[in-house]
Amino acid sequence: MWELNHNNCLVSHAPLLAQMRAELASIGEKERILKERRADREAYRYLLEAHRLTARECFFDELLLNVAPQEGGEDGQLAA
Repeated sequence: MWELNHNNCLVSHAPLLAQMRAELASIGEKERILKERRADREAYRYLLEAHRLTARECFFDELLLNVAPQEGGEDGQLAA
């Protein structure tokens, strides 16, 4: 008798269980997408920072190359 009631209970709750499984799968998929987006953002930040550092180094190199040398005095020392 218990088995009959238990089977009826499972059958009557089958749609609810199926819905809950679908919701869990949906939540899992959303979590996976968010993790991928977070990884993409981290990669983008890393590349942006690398670009900024490279651009900054190039800018300073250009500044150093464009600085005219100062004339030395009679002794070969720099003028004050």
